[in-house]
Amino acid sequence: MRLNKLIAQNLDISRRKADDLISSGDVLVNRKTGKLGMDIKSSDVVEVYGQTLKHNKIHEYFLFYKPKGYICSHEQQGNSPTIFDLIDMDYLKFGGRLDKESEGLMLLSTDGDWLNSIFHSRNKVEKKYIVKVKTPLRKGKKFKRNINHNGDILRIKNLKIINKYTFEVTLNTGKNHEIRRIFRFNGLDIIELKRVKVGKYKLNNIDKGNLVKIEING
Repeated sequence: MRLNKLIAQNLDISRRKADDLISSGDVLVNRKTGKLGMDIKSSDVVEVYGQTLKHNKIHEYFLFYKPKGYICSHEQQGNSPTIFDLIDMDYLKFGGRLDKESEGLMLLSTDGDWLNSIFHSRNKVEKKYIVKVKTPLRKGKKFKRNINHNGDILRIKNLKIINKYTFEVTLNTGKNHEIRRIFRFNGLDIIELKRVKVGKYKLNNIDKGNLVKIEING
């Protein structure tokens, strides 16, 4: 593991701030000054301001409301802001990315196995979305929930019409832009796509851009 990642996980700071601590000489590895880019082993003793860091830190779990206009990435891509510009905790992993123009619930954690158990396609965990469209479905046209698009079989598990402009969509798959591709196939332009539930976890009243720590059992 990289030294800055261990520091970030233990102190709940970004890796950039962890690098600042290393550069300032405040980090010791086996009683010697730590170096930027240094790889460490579980047997190494790492100290920051005299505090010995844990290699097996207890995992952290969060719900996050991703706003529209942010990308899900640890790395900057062009001029687009990332979700970590909002939360400054870039040691966290995330599952079930949302595209830049979508918003809603994301799960973030230090526990990659937990995220994988929820978002791996074989587990078929349900995700629920609210979808708003620019114009209603043409009168007399039936909405096709299951389509073949460029060789991909795309499926909506459940579709509920809230009103002629708003739909509630449930998926248990996670193919790229699945909802947008199905709605486009049906001649509908999406103007808002919000994920409101993943498995048992709900967006509820979380404010946009906010991170809420949760406890999990097992």
